[in-house]
Amino acid sequence: MPKFRTLILFSSSEIGGAEKSLSRLANKGEKNEFILGSLSGDGILLQSKMNTNLEVNKFGFKKISFFNLALSCIKALIFSKKNNIDFLYICGFKACTIIRIISIFIKTPKIIHAIRWNPKSTNKDDTIFRKLEKIFIFKTSGWICNSRSAKDTLVSYCGIPQEKIITIYNGIDISEKIINNNINVKKVVLTLSNFAPRKGIIEYLSIIEKVITLNKKVTFILAGRDDMNGIVHKKIKEKKLDKFIKTPGFVYDANEVLKKADLVVLPSLLPEGCPTSILEAMSFGKPVIGYDINGLNELVINNKTGFLIPLNDQASMTSCIIELLSSSELIEKFGINGYNTVKNNFSLNEMLRKHRNYLANL
Repeated sequence: MPKFRTLILFSSSEIGGAEKSLSRLANKGEKNEFILGSLSGDGILLQSKMNTNLEVNKFGFKKISFFNLALSCIKALIFSKKNNIDFLYICGFKACTIIRIISIFIKTPKIIHAIRWNPKSTNKDDTIFRKLEKIFIFKTSGWICNSRSAKDTLVSYCGIPQEKIITIYNGIDISEKIINNNINVKKVVLTLSNFAPRKGIIEYLSIIEKVITLNKKVTFILAGRDDMNGIVHKKIKEKKLDKFIKTPGFVYDANEVLKKADLVVLPSLLPEGCPTSILEAMSFGKPVIGYDINGLNELVINNKTGFLIPLNDQASMTSCIIELLSSSELIEKFGINGYNTVKNNFSLNEMLRKHRNYLANL
């Protein structure tokens, strides 16, 4: 029997970096140490896409609404009481806020808020998030961030005591990976990212345009769920980039596209947490190029495992992509360095150890 039982609650029925990394954590732990639950939708989608043999407990409803989310939270709390859950590990600030409000009136397991991004921007969601965290400090046992920069934001903008927050990076089971070097005549540049404005995909298309004017022996793969209602695909056609860009949608097995890639680009414009796709890329020995933004710059070492570009410097990003496309030796050098970085600093065992220590001391 595990010392503690933690219910990990996902507020989305879609699969993303948080779901991937935390399901791996649950798989690595003892039986019933970490239990998975979905609060949104019916959870079937999440179960089918999750790379885990663990059951995803379904607390959500097919129709997604704020009212149904509140009902889902109540169902999760009933489940927690029946199953002697010690900690609620909640991904999603709406769900976490609802459960904290409920906890004012009834006893609940200790509440841990999982922060999987850096809520530092001035957009509406991040602004509301910071205000709510400040209000609910008294009902939150702790915060687990997956980047140092996110922790700094919680301390500086929300007034949360440092001792209540821990940074635990996502982990990769590197023992299952091998460095995969390609000898492609036509190079492949991969982006693993859902299509959203903050991910900079539209702006990245202009960089792709510049690259192919200098090197046409290249294919770009933009793999991710379309959250922009077809705008990216429309722009690709307008720019006549169809011959150079493949858009397979969300890929359930990232390993397959990573094996094909020579290098990986993440064009995000706003702060990240700890992008799972970047750790996966480095575990396959792939160099990474991205802007020098919070979160990403905690994973990528400039001129060692890839290139970090000043934000919005499209000319520099173009030249760095061209430089790697032109040098198989540099691709291999950066790739080996990235593999070793993940192996030494981002193991799944270390992720599990830090979670256990943190929870044991709450």
